[in-house]
Amino acid sequence: MTANVTVGIDGSSESLAAVEWAAHEAEVRQSTLRILHVEEWPPLPIVPPPSVIPFPTSPSQWSEELLRDTAEATRLRHPQLTVTTAAPAGRPERILLAEANEPDRAELLVLGSRGLNGALGFIVGSISLAVVGAAERPVVLVRADRHHSGESARAPSERVPSGGGALVLGLDLQEPAESQNVLLDFGFAEAARRGCTLRVVHAWSLPAQYGYAEIAHPGVGMEIAEHITKTLDEILAPWRQRFPAVSVSAKALVGVPGAQLVYESADADLLVVGRRRPRVPLGPRLGHVAQSVIHHATVPVVVVPHE
Repeated sequence: MTANVTVGIDGSSESLAAVEWAAHEAEVRQSTLRILHVEEWPPLPIVPPPSVIPFPTSPSQWSEELLRDTAEATRLRHPQLTVTTAAPAGRPERILLAEANEPDRAELLVLGSRGLNGALGFIVGSISLAVVGAAERPVVLVRADRHHSGESARAPSERVPSGGGALVLGLDLQEPAESQNVLLDFGFAEAARRGCTLRVVHAWSLPAQYGYAEIAHPGVGMEIAEHITKTLDEILAPWRQRFPAVSVSAKALVGVPGAQLVYESADADLLVVGRRRPRVPLGPRLGHVAQSVIHHATVPVVVVPHE
C-alpha cells in the first residue's frame, strides 16, 4: 500500500474542514488523499441532523453516504487529486492509530478539532487526544472556524515565498539534538513544499536565581536572549544549507512556551510542535506545551513524535 495523506471524518464541520486542509496537503505532497470513516463497533444509534431527510437507516448506510458525498465534493474542488475512501469497522482510536503507525499507511494523519472561539481555545475529543498522544507519525489537528473564515489553509498555488504565509516551529533547546533534528527535518521539508517562510521559536524564562541580578543589571536578560538566539542560529546553520530556498528566522521569546507559540502562530498557516515518545508503555502522553497549543492555537497544529 502506498503512503498517503489520510483524513478521518465523522460528518462534523470540523472533520470536513480537515478534509479540505488534507486535500491541499495531498496536492502539495503529490500524494493520494484517503478519506476514512470508522464504523464504530458496537454500532451507536444514528441521530442525524434535522436537514437530513430521509435519514440513513443503518450505520453502514450512513458511513457509505458520508464517504461518497465527501469524496465527490473533494474531487470537484480538486480534480487533479486522487481520492480514495475506506470504512473499516472497530474502535475509532485503534483504527486511526493503525493508520498512523503502520509503515505502509498514512505519511500524515489529519483530524478535525472542535472549536469554541479564539479566546477560549478549543475542545479536543478523547479520540483525537488518544491518537495524537500515541501516533508514530505526525498528526494534524484542524479547526473549522479558522479554516472556513478563509484566513488559513491556502491553496498550493497561493503558497508563494513572498507573502505566502508562514510555518511556526517550536524548538526546545533542552531536548537532545536527535529530537530537534526530527522536528527541523519536518519543518524545513514542509516549508519547502509550501514555499512559505519558517519561523523557529524557542520560549524561555529567566531562571529564579537571576531575578535579583536582573533588577540590578537589566541587561542580564538581554544577554541571555542574545545567547539563545546565537544558539538557534548555530543549530539552524546546516539546515539553511540543506534547504537554501527556505526563508527561515529564529526567535527567542521570554514567557511560557505554550502561550508564546499560540501568540506567535496567530498569523501563520501551521504550527509544529514535538511530542516525546514515552520510554515505557504507559499509554498516550502529551507534554504540557503540546497540550497547550492544541487547546488554544487558532491555526492547524501538527504534533511530531520524537524520541
